[in-house]
Amino acid sequence: METARVAWAASPKGTPAMLMRDRLQDLFVDDDFVGWFPVDGRRGVSPARLALVSVLQYAENLTDRQAARAVACRIDWKYALGMELTEPGFDHSVLSEFRDRLTEGDRADRLLAVMVDRLAEAGLVRARGRQRTDSTHVLAAVRRLSRVELVAETMRAALEALAKLDEVWLAGVMPAEWAERYGRSARHERQPSGAAAVRQYVEQVGADGIALLQAVYGPTAPAGGPGVAAVEVLRQVLVQQYWYDESGQLRWREAKLSRARKSREGTARRRSSTTAADDAEPARVPWSSVEVVSPHDPQARFSHKPGKVEWVGYKDHQTETCDEGRPNVIVHVVTTPAPEQDVGVVDAIHTALVGQRMAPVEHLLDSGYVTPETVHRALIAYGITIVGPVRQDPRAVERPGFAKEDFHVDWQTETVTCPQGTVSPQWKPTVADGRPRLSVLFRRADCRACTVRQQCTGNVDGKGRHLLLLPEPLQEIQSRVRAQQQTPEWKRRYALRAGCEATVSETVHAHGLRHCRYRGLAKTHVQHVLIAAGTNIIRLAQHRPDPRRRPRSRLQQIFRMND
Repeated sequence: METARVAWAASPKGTPAMLMRDRLQDLFVDDDFVGWFPVDGRRGVSPARLALVSVLQYAENLTDRQAARAVACRIDWKYALGMELTEPGFDHSVLSEFRDRLTEGDRADRLLAVMVDRLAEAGLVRARGRQRTDSTHVLAAVRRLSRVELVAETMRAALEALAKLDEVWLAGVMPAEWAERYGRSARHERQPSGAAAVRQYVEQVGADGIALLQAVYGPTAPAGGPGVAAVEVLRQVLVQQYWYDESGQLRWREAKLSRARKSREGTARRRSSTTAADDAEPARVPWSSVEVVSPHDPQARFSHKPGKVEWVGYKDHQTETCDEGRPNVIVHVVTTPAPEQDVGVVDAIHTALVGQRMAPVEHLLDSGYVTPETVHRALIAYGITIVGPVRQDPRAVERPGFAKEDFHVDWQTETVTCPQGTVSPQWKPTVADGRPRLSVLFRRADCRACTVRQQCTGNVDGKGRHLLLLPEPLQEIQSRVRAQQQTPEWKRRYALRAGCEATVSETVHAHGLRHCRYRGLAKTHVQHVLIAAGTNIIRLAQHRPDPRRRPRSRLQQIFRMND
């Protein structure tokens, strides 16, 4: 083939695209995408070719126009795609249409699974090995809005959407002053100044929003009005940002408070002598898991890592292999709203890996993913051993002394013996954080007479020591892992997880993971999957099957000659 001869003459060492073609032949075939396209009509571009172009596009962090231009002009891409030198490319809009198809169902995950299967067939990935997972924050492709900007911009977005639906109807129900108030995007510098003026403005915006919703759900509204996405977002924002007082007056909700501030204000209210009405909790903005922060991406959420970073957007979880002698391949990707906790995705990751026959024997995770519950379920349900630190007893950290692990638990008699030999009464079942627990309360007289009571972590003057135990298998896991993670052997075994940080850095700096190109959870997930697949292409090109052929530095060469 002329393309192969010219490509290798131009690049004797090969490029990632060329090396991928030689090692895997056809990474994707059209049969992998059966059912994605209609069978009648004019023949379109091969879906296998579009998939490979999309992966190469994210491997080099290109735009759609740049990727389409590379297909038409670059010899190494033509070689990877199996194209003749004279074969033309396609319009860049085809790539956007292909990504829209990827957002449907689990198609994006299936595309990555097909790639992993091809790598497994080539012997580059093996099941029942070691894998590691880490997460990083991803910024949504929207501007950060204040609460005042949010309500005004949401109102403007709803009006723009309704104008496209039926501008004649909208002109008949919209007051003339709305055109001035919502004609331009809401920005801080365009808002009134002063607390009183701002409150009057936002209450006016809220009243306008209520009036618009009443018109949309009224008898004269167009049939599709209530189904407009921007209208539903307006309804949610009004519910979250406003409330009606007892007199029926629309009121602006108070800003949500941090936990520390809420604790301080709650203590102050309890100490005050105000009436019950004055002491009532004011209506506040909901927490970030449900709060809409931008009408242009209503699925994006606010989150923060204490003392590190705060952002509006999503979170990306990448799972990669880490077996010696093989390339580190990203085998699974999960995209979640920003506030969702890491521990909540562990079961979904294991289910997906088992489904594609890529479940590991050992899964290395950081403390955000690891609880006794996840360790137990992974082993029982999937046969996966989780290696990661279990959170230490927070009370032992705050007040050093006897921790829960220093007490002996007798599961047969349902009692606990303290380090001084005192036996507790039988424990009682209870519920903490929505999960079953065992409540152990020592007798007050026994603890009061104890000579080392001040060393007993969590002891409160005048009361006996109180412990909360997990159910037996979970408590045994917690105690065992807490002891193991202090040993040098466990730390050496866990050190392999640190490679996740390099993967996060690579995908962020080389492939643009940190910033969303698109809006919405589904399209953002497609971006994350294509970045993972593109990263695999680069790592495949960098992999040296024989470590003895690995390039040496000048210093290593000197020592080699001396040997």
